[in-house]
Amino acid sequence: MNLAEAGQAEEALEVMETAFRESPENRQIKLAYANLLAENDQGELGITLCDEVLELTPEDELAHQIRSTCFQYLGEFDLALENYKRHLSGKISRTPIELNNLAYFRALARKELSRANRDINKAIESEELEYWGCNYIVPLEVRTAVAAGLLSRTLKQHERSLVELDKQIENYETKLKTQISFIQGVVTQLMQENPPEARPATSAQQTTIGTAPTGTTDSSASFAFGEKVEKGISNARALKQIDKNSLGVMLTTRALINEDLGALALVDRDRKRLQQLGLDFENLAASLPNAEACLTQLQKASMYLDTRGFVSGRRNSKSGNSALQSQVPQQPSIIENQIFNNGINAINTYENALADLDCAILASEFMELSLNSSLYNTPDFSAQQIARRKKMATRMTAVLIYHRMEIHRLAGKEKAADRDRVLIENLGFEANGSLF
Repeated sequence: MNLAEAGQAEEALEVMETAFRESPENRQIKLAYANLLAENDQGELGITLCDEVLELTPEDELAHQIRSTCFQYLGEFDLALENYKRHLSGKISRTPIELNNLAYFRALARKELSRANRDINKAIESEELEYWGCNYIVPLEVRTAVAAGLLSRTLKQHERSLVELDKQIENYETKLKTQISFIQGVVTQLMQENPPEARPATSAQQTTIGTAPTGTTDSSASFAFGEKVEKGISNARALKQIDKNSLGVMLTTRALINEDLGALALVDRDRKRLQQLGLDFENLAASLPNAEACLTQLQKASMYLDTRGFVSGRRNSKSGNSALQSQVPQQPSIIENQIFNNGINAINTYENALADLDCAILASEFMELSLNSSLYNTPDFSAQQIARRKKMATRMTAVLIYHRMEIHRLAGKEKAADRDRVLIENLGFEANGSLF
């Protein structure tokens, strides 16, 4: 923490302490004060305040969360995990946020990392089915690229967002080709080995909000290959449609940015590719999320993708970089094994963890940039609120970079880790465990 931030922290503590003295029984003030104490190396007092709230309302969710955060800032990761698990023990179902928090506390404690991996993937899967200001179901990293791209038009960060869009578009072009090749190869091989009797054709479906990802997405005859094989082919077609949707929203976003830059040849390139995919540029452009929805997506991405990358990196390190057992039971048929393993990555690799953390950092940095823009220059936000958010956003970026630095070190990438250390120090923080 630099001197300016230290001064702001001291001032904030004084203001909150005064408010607490004036209203010592006010739950909201007490918990806000506890959270601020945790951030300023006074977690023990923060825990005491949380305990006072929990004596009156034992199920107070925010009090449990801040109590775990206090343990976290004290470096007591095991206690943070046990406290949060105890809080969730009586719940029948858990929200994506709760699953994310639980996964993160497990990663900090280096415990139950397989469960942490399961929880964060479940949280992200649930989030990806939610409406995000656009009618197309696409993965979180695609939403991040689109949200950053759209906001870049206001933030004047065109080139930076184009780098991310170019990378993601190239990745999804490859994925789409792989899905098409896979479907064609499996169906051809099955028909050669055992020509089936055709059943009536199914209608085409668009994978949008409200449509289950396992639905058939191609207009084609359904063949009696066996229920498991047909389900595998159907899932592959659904994944192909999601890849197509992902390309659609990203190509449209890139075209809009290049239109702003006057790069009309590049705009024409992306419009032609959309036509090849059978997608309409105007409809896609009209369906893209607004600025508020983009900011919400970036906030979620910085949280969920950071947790998944952090869990993945620590889990991979703990397993000694060995392949994890596939969760898909072995099938009696080689073809069925191909179907069920298509698109399933059974290895938590350094590259996967790095991709998630890179995306999370991008999201956090764009949120930080937005605080200096017209997006927050409105009567709804006071100068004090914006200053507080800026401080939190800068610290969050530093925390995410610290997570990436650790993953680099676990993978033996010392030069990359050292670059991240410098980035953290340039943000005004020490690159040590205090950033957890």
